[in-house]
Amino acid sequence: MTQAASTPATFGPPLGEMNTTPLIDVMLVLLVMFILAVPAAVNQVPIDLPVPSPIDAHPELLRQNDLTVAANGQLAWNGAPLGEAELFTVLQRAARTSPESLVRFRPAGAAPYGSSARILRLIKLAGLTNFAFIGNEQYAAFGKAALLPALR
Repeated sequence: MTQAASTPATFGPPLGEMNTTPLIDVMLVLLVMFILAVPAAVNQVPIDLPVPSPIDAHPELLRQNDLTVAANGQLAWNGAPLGEAELFTVLQRAARTSPESLVRFRPAGAAPYGSSARILRLIKLAGLTNFAFIGNEQYAAFGKAALLPALR
C-alpha cells in the first residue's frame, strides 16, 4: 500500500472583511421588486373629446350656456349660483335638449383644482358632448415669462 504524502494545509491570516457582493445583489433585486410593485400615479379625468369634422357651410346655432367656477369654488350657471347637485340635473337637461345645448366651461385662474375636476366628472356623467373650454388663451404664456430673462 502506498500512502499519499500530504502537506499540512496552511491558511493565511483570517479575513477581516465581509463579502458584500451577495448583499448588494439582494438589495438590487429588492429595489427592482419595489419599483415594479408601486402603482403608476394616475391623476386624470377621462373625457371623450369630439373628433374634428369638416366645417359646415351653414353651422347650426346652438343655445350657449356659461358654466363658471369662481376663485372661492362657487359655481354659476349663466351667472346664477348653484350647487353641484343642482348642476348635475341642469347638465342632464342640457344633454337631453335637441339640438344639444353648448356648455362653455370657464374656471377662474385661482379656482380650486378639485372643484374643476369634479365639474368635469359631472359633465362626463351627465352625458354632455357639446362642451367647450373658454378662456384658456389667457394662460398661453404661463411660466414662459419667467424663463425669458434667464435665456438672455
